[in-house]
Amino acid sequence: MTDAATRRRRKRLRLGPLMRVLLPSLFTLTLIVLLIFTIVFTEYTWQWVMFLSGILFASVLSMISATWKSSWRMARRTAEAVHYKQRLQAEIQQHRGTREQLERELALHQLDRTRLAKETEAHRQIAAGKRAAESRLAMLKLHLDEIAVFVDRERNCGFHTRRFAAWAGMPSMRIDGLALEEALSASAAETLRPRLLDAMDGRGARAEMSIEHNSGKEQVVMVDFLPQRDDSGEVSGTLLLIREPQATAYGALTSADAASQEAQVSAAEETHRGATKVLIADENGNSVYLSSLTEELSGWGNPRERIHHAIQHDGFDLYAQEIVALAADEPQKSMHELLIRMHDEEQNMVPPGTFLPIAERFNMMPDIDRFVVRKAIAARAAMDAASDPAANSAGAPLLCINLARSTIEDDAFPAFVLRALERSGMPGQILCFEIADGDATACLPDAVRLARELKPAGCRFTLDGFGRAGIGFEHVKALPLDYLKIDGSIILQILRVPEALAKVRAIQRVSNVIGLRTIAEMVESDECLERLRAVGVNYAQGFGIAQPRPFA
Repeated sequence: MTDAATRRRRKRLRLGPLMRVLLPSLFTLTLIVLLIFTIVFTEYTWQWVMFLSGILFASVLSMISATWKSSWRMARRTAEAVHYKQRLQAEIQQHRGTREQLERELALHQLDRTRLAKETEAHRQIAAGKRAAESRLAMLKLHLDEIAVFVDRERNCGFHTRRFAAWAGMPSMRIDGLALEEALSASAAETLRPRLLDAMDGRGARAEMSIEHNSGKEQVVMVDFLPQRDDSGEVSGTLLLIREPQATAYGALTSADAASQEAQVSAAEETHRGATKVLIADENGNSVYLSSLTEELSGWGNPRERIHHAIQHDGFDLYAQEIVALAADEPQKSMHELLIRMHDEEQNMVPPGTFLPIAERFNMMPDIDRFVVRKAIAARAAMDAASDPAANSAGAPLLCINLARSTIEDDAFPAFVLRALERSGMPGQILCFEIADGDATACLPDAVRLARELKPAGCRFTLDGFGRAGIGFEHVKALPLDYLKIDGSIILQILRVPEALAKVRAIQRVSNVIGLRTIAEMVESDECLERLRAVGVNYAQGFGIAQPRPFA
């Protein structure tokens, strides 16, 4: 539609109401003039005058009605116009508010994007710093020449040095996340407890303490308790620095200290001579060199040769820790778990945490396990020859031997055991092989093959450390087992944590159904022993029952 047509239409719209008012008015005015003219200048009768007056009155009423209707219509349209105008203003205001809100949200979104970018960059830097810190910690674990361990507020071990693992007599990979009561003996943990609680409250200390070593010997050490704080200033844990004495009360070096000094000198000489070292990688892939056992192996420059020499020349001793039956009607009254120690040059005992990681690195664990099997069978044959055969058959303990994963995967190991039993004339019933729960899960087909090859000869099998990584019986049902050893981290908590006791009950109930006898390890008190007996556990082992002693 053109602009001219629009203007004409608007003009007609404006003239319409005006004409509706003007036309009745003009008509009425004309009637009035005609009536006056008729009355004054003509001789019409009064009837005619009344008739004209009636018409005039009707015309006036019609004009008044049209005027009123036009006024009412105009008032209504005016009100509608005002309403529409108010509504339009409200919508304009609402639109303005919506636009302003949208602009604010866009500004906030931009701020969020900027903040997210900064947080992402901060997280990336933190992750990079964490990786660098973990790399440095891994290096410190290998090379820091201190007995050190970090204990968090839950009294679980975290960062620790290689020397602490050797001092505790435990493989390093088992210490991370382990409770302090499990890494050390119960008496040692109890000795450290008061000072450790003070350190957790922020009060560091240094104290000379007499601590019972895992070997059962008392040792006087100097312990620094160093509280460690997080970014908020709260104590997140305590770093324990343990220093062994460098001299006796008479000022003379002990044989272990002398061996340590000789080892350090020998290690330095080997470095200067360019001796062969072991190249390994830490958790982050950084290449590091592992020194040749330094003081732990009494100065031997070649750890592989040192362990091989011990195997060939009877350089290991066996210790036995008793596993007792908790009920009088158990068919096997007693069992002994065999533990291995190595001699250094001074004929002192080197704990397994020192040489076993090296043996694993050089894939020498199958040779060590064969040594243990040969020595255990020979010792048992000698005991049987020196005593009453009838008494031996009735009450001789079952010998439990731990197997490394590489031994489990060794196809030739079962044949070796069978030959060793045949040569000695001993039955397979004297041996029970312990397989770690993690190893059984990782190499289940090899574990099943091993058990099925040795079970016909009478050998028995135990699944060790069950329950630490969760309770699952799928691999248990796949293995032809005789015993299930409940992990010590669960046993240590049954007196104070109801969930731990419930877990033991559940394991015992399922074991009864599938025909396995249970063994509780790390039993430290008579109260714990009675609780296990009430639950129905079949056997118990720990320092509260018997400490390891030399095995003849």
